[in-house]
Amino acid sequence: MSHKTEIMTAVGTLACAVGIGFVMQSGEVAELRYGSAQASPEKLKVQSALPLDVIEFPDTPFSKDEPALDISEIILTSADVETLRKLPTLDEPVLVYASAVSPLYEPAAPESRPKHLCPVKLSAEPFAAAMVKLSLTAPCMQNERVTVRHEGLEFTETTSASGGLDMTVPALSEDAKFDVIFVNEYMAHAQASVPSVSLYDRVAVQWEGNNTVQLHVREFGAHYGEPGHVWAGAMRDISVVTDGSGGFLTRHGDSAAANARMAEVYTYPAKIAQTMDALDVSIETEVTAANCGREVEATALKLMSGTALPARTVSLSVPGCGAVGNFLVLNNPLEDLTVASN
Repeated sequence: MSHKTEIMTAVGTLACAVGIGFVMQSGEVAELRYGSAQASPEKLKVQSALPLDVIEFPDTPFSKDEPALDISEIILTSADVETLRKLPTLDEPVLVYASAVSPLYEPAAPESRPKHLCPVKLSAEPFAAAMVKLSLTAPCMQNERVTVRHEGLEFTETTSASGGLDMTVPALSEDAKFDVIFVNEYMAHAQASVPSVSLYDRVAVQWEGNNTVQLHVREFGAHYGEPGHVWAGAMRDISVVTDGSGGFLTRHGDSAAANARMAEVYTYPAKIAQTMDALDVSIETEVTAANCGREVEATALKLMSGTALPARTVSLSVPGCGAVGNFLVLNNPLEDLTVASN
């Protein structure tokens, strides 16, 4: 009898599984999956699962007289649909996380003086009368404004259409060092040995802007306009110093450049200075509509027996515009700095 009970229990379990499988396809889930046409009853009564007479169990005694398992009152159930999870909206704040210290390396600081893509060369060669020939080659710096510096002397020049520049500059020291500075502060250097610099004395004046400043030297008591009067209008040739009879004047700077630095240098044999009252030197400026009523400043330089004296700043108070055409004269600029009006 126990074997029959076990068999009936197994049959009942199988019938429950089949019934549950059918029921789970019904109801709300089946309606969601297959549509509303799949109607499902709320309750299902099962009187008999399968005909017992068609189920055979070999080697198992079974009798049709055994009562069938009665299964009823099966209630349809289903799992609740999980509530939809709320997604963030655009109105909600977005948190952004960043490192307090960047792990990236800081870029290197840019060079204060940019490198040129083509070579820049400055050469210096000694010349007669303690002069130095400077030659600048800068193919990438055509028509470029440059500043030339040497021992306190400073003036503005402009390179050619090919980036070249040739000039002759008076040496103010035996070990003459020259610098050429471009607008972007790139600098070219050159040096020359000038042992003959001690044989010549020099007087120079330099200024900036459109002010008309002139260096006048009157040799051996000469008056204005006479052969011994040396200035920008009568500069003389360098050959005059070969016999020691006098000196010559050179003018430096490009006056066409805006706010250019200009310079004039008078060179003469040192032995001339040994003669009493051999030279009468003055710094002069013409009163023009551009400088009338203004203060004109200049710098005076002097080289004696190869030694450069400290530079001195001189100031000229130009009269009002009613004096246009006259000249303001500063006599002996490196000595008593007396001012006379002519």
